[in-house]
Amino acid sequence: MGSEQTSQACLSNGMGALRLSFVAFTLVIALNFCLTKPVESGYAAYILDVNSGAVLHSRNGNTQNFPASICKVMTLYVVFKGLDDGKFTLATMVPISQRASQQPASKIGFKAGDSIMLQDAILALTTKSANDIATAVAEFVSGTERNFADEMTRTAKNLGMTRTTFRNASGLPNSRQKTTAKDLITLGVALYRDFPHYTHYFSQKKFTYRGRTYRNHNNLLGLHEGVDGIKTGYIRAAGYNLMVSARYKGHHLIGVVLGGKTAKRRDAQMVRLLKRAYDRLNRNDKLFASISRPHHKPNLTSSLEEKIISISPVKPPDDLTISLESQQVLPEAREYTEGIIDGNLWSVQLGAFSRYNAAERVLDSVVPLFPKLLANTRKEISEVTDSIGTLYRARHVGLTESLARQVCEKLKTLSKPCMISPPRPSS
Repeated sequence: MGSEQTSQACLSNGMGALRLSFVAFTLVIALNFCLTKPVESGYAAYILDVNSGAVLHSRNGNTQNFPASICKVMTLYVVFKGLDDGKFTLATMVPISQRASQQPASKIGFKAGDSIMLQDAILALTTKSANDIATAVAEFVSGTERNFADEMTRTAKNLGMTRTTFRNASGLPNSRQKTTAKDLITLGVALYRDFPHYTHYFSQKKFTYRGRTYRNHNNLLGLHEGVDGIKTGYIRAAGYNLMVSARYKGHHLIGVVLGGKTAKRRDAQMVRLLKRAYDRLNRNDKLFASISRPHHKPNLTSSLEEKIISISPVKPPDDLTISLESQQVLPEAREYTEGIIDGNLWSVQLGAFSRYNAAERVLDSVVPLFPKLLANTRKEISEVTDSIGTLYRARHVGLTESLARQVCEKLKTLSKPCMISPPRPSS
């Protein structure tokens, strides 16, 4: 064999080995990706009644998905916190870096060296869902987008979003950026609870900047009953995502649909879920109205059937110092203990719920607000059945009328519904 033939053979063998190495490398990468399974993308949906904490719908709520541009809700949560902490103002100018200007659409189309006022940047995120602005804001707040994403993840964990990780501020594809429908509900609730003074940005139907008008991608905003926010999202790996805020007859709902096949089908599914939730709230409110009337003499002709299925005992108070908030001594304290002896047990009713565990959660949620006072009441959950359906009524029992009224007034200032009920008749 000549030297030329030998060289060709060696080259051919070398190329073959290289190809085998490349195939082996590819298989290792693919196997590693399959084993790590960053997300389990697919359809998921969740609807929550914020005021009561009642879950009105849940499907694959804990299944991990890609958030897509819904992650900009967390981007803005971090920005709003910075505003309230005084780190910057709405008039602060945000510079556009080379990296920010190169982000793919959806985008405004800034060039490197440009800048945008923070208030306009917020509107560009809530309406146009501009990826170039998301990167610019992240770099402005934290120096780099990676640092900002780490802050987003820390914030998520602090809020209780246990299955969420962020890797960028925009929602652009990243295999390690993941969340769940339930976690996104937690974020939506936190946003409206912590920054109600900024949520109007998510209600804007359009945004005009430098002579161009950008329309909000949320097609339900202002068109479906009650919807007043919040954010859409799409990447190919995730499908079409949507988070909404809706107000209906005194209720505040947060809803999430992930993994829609098209924007139209995603929106239609959200409308179906909201209508179903509204019907359920109407039924519950009607039944609640029928069971919320104060007790007088038993009504033998009523179709209502009430059965107490869960109570906790009334404990005698440790002392006579009962505090609503500032640990002051209340003159009603002695009246309170005498009321227990006399059986004069007024109650604070926190609502009626379609699920037992929802009633239990609400009862527990108010105890930290009045730790001494409610520690000496009993929790009562009663099952009330009517031709309309069944609800679980939640009450704290064991107060004087005066203290019950004080507690209820305080709860209402915190946007927590309640009403007081007199003692049950002894006969």
